[in-house]
Amino acid sequence: MTYKTWILKYSPAFLQKRLRDMYFAIKLMPGYVYDFVRFFTYAGLNKSRDDQIQRAARMTLYAHQVEKGLSLAAPRLGFGMTVIPTLLDDIARYMDDYGLDTTVMTALAALNSYVAFHHQLSHPVDHVAQRLDDMVQQYQLSTSAMQSWQGGVTKVNRQSLESARDNGFSTLFASRHSVRQFSGEAIPENNILRAVKLAQKTPSVCNRQSWRVHAFSKPADMAALLAIQGGGRGFAEHASVILVVTTELGSFLGIAERYQAWIDGGMFSMSLCLAFHDLGYGTCCLNWSKEPSTDRAMRKVAPIPASEQIVMLIAVGTLPEEFTVACSYRPPVTDLLVMH
Repeated sequence: MTYKTWILKYSPAFLQKRLRDMYFAIKLMPGYVYDFVRFFTYAGLNKSRDDQIQRAARMTLYAHQVEKGLSLAAPRLGFGMTVIPTLLDDIARYMDDYGLDTTVMTALAALNSYVAFHHQLSHPVDHVAQRLDDMVQQYQLSTSAMQSWQGGVTKVNRQSLESARDNGFSTLFASRHSVRQFSGEAIPENNILRAVKLAQKTPSVCNRQSWRVHAFSKPADMAALLAIQGGGRGFAEHASVILVVTTELGSFLGIAERYQAWIDGGMFSMSLCLAFHDLGYGTCCLNWSKEPSTDRAMRKVAPIPASEQIVMLIAVGTLPEEFTVACSYRPPVTDLLVMH
């Protein structure tokens, strides 16, 4: 008789359950250690590491913060001074080491838009403008070329989005933007149901469809969620509804599926954004890469079952006739695609 057979035959059910829990806890550890070592080794946690990919990622992060600020309905004059000086320093050091590439071009274009926005309103940001001028001279950059680089913000109108919906999926997909300007009208509950139903066509591991959507439309509830999430200040409070997308952890049955909740939930969230876009609404994904304390705080104010993994929040709202969106540069496909 094997140990397993003996345990199943002679031990009580509650003990078998505890032993199984211990067994899977031990089996999970090597996977998490493996993931920990890989993330610690290759992720951009340590800003002192001299790695081109990590340095480019930080510049992109800071440049997009500038773009996000410019894409608000009423950008605060002089915003961004917690990141812009660092971004300027990072650009200069990066160009010294690697030269001019699309990451630098995008960051410079965002800063150029920042200066232009403030000059239009006669608000001096001479310290930023002077740094940009110095870079143009030092690195012999073309001012006219800089103005044509894709960065900063662009105008979009609702009529063009309505036309895009009539011209096939590729045009619809290409016309989607993260929206940070909402007109504030209510979204009929039936349209929320329609969007979720459309998103249900998302593929999932072995068709387990673990997704859940918690919709909050009461101003007090939305304010509580946004205060904890922290990334929607200045725009998300004008959304019509805040969605919390979750996945049910009980749907994942194997040790190798320890991250499947985020994979399936992320795919579903993209489908949900496209569904709302097709229905004529704007969306903005609100990041939920959070520390445990923040996750616990969210669960105190939102009735989300403990077994559900929060994947992200999504602000959904009605669109004004015209609004501003971040350019959010996309590199050439040849930079991404590796044919084997």
